Amino acid sequence: MSELGRPSKYKPEYIERALEFVGVQGKSVTQFAFELRVSKSTVYLWAQEHQDFSDALTLAQEWSQAAWETKLEDMMMSREVNAPLVKLYFANRFKWTDKAPADEDEETKAQPLAITFEVRHAADSIEITNAKS
Repeated sequence: MSELGRPSKYKPEYIERALEFVGVQGKSVTQFAFELRVSKSTVYLWAQEHQDFSDALTLAQEWSQAAWETKLEDMMMSREVNAPLVKLYFANRFKWTDKAPADEDEETKAQPLAITFEVRHAADSIEITNAKS
């Protein structure tokens, strides 16, 4: 049931349709929602309400990325491919980035070391100090 009391338009056959349309064909959830003539938020609501559909939708989204990666491999050597557009598409659709993830915040990052030494005699030692000190 939807929040407004109307019967849900959800049908169990949407599991297979999601796998085929999103997963195999590589379409987006937005395109899938359009295909079903519902909003994208309705598709995600169904995923919250129906665990089998949720699992299928997650799998379909992973398959969709795999389908597009295969298409990209096939296109890589073509001079007709618009590389900036492909990069933008993958960045927006699959959250790809060419930047390294920021795993550390500023306080936990390794700080550069300052090495100071003075050689007086061959037996003297080397002192290593942290640059922050």
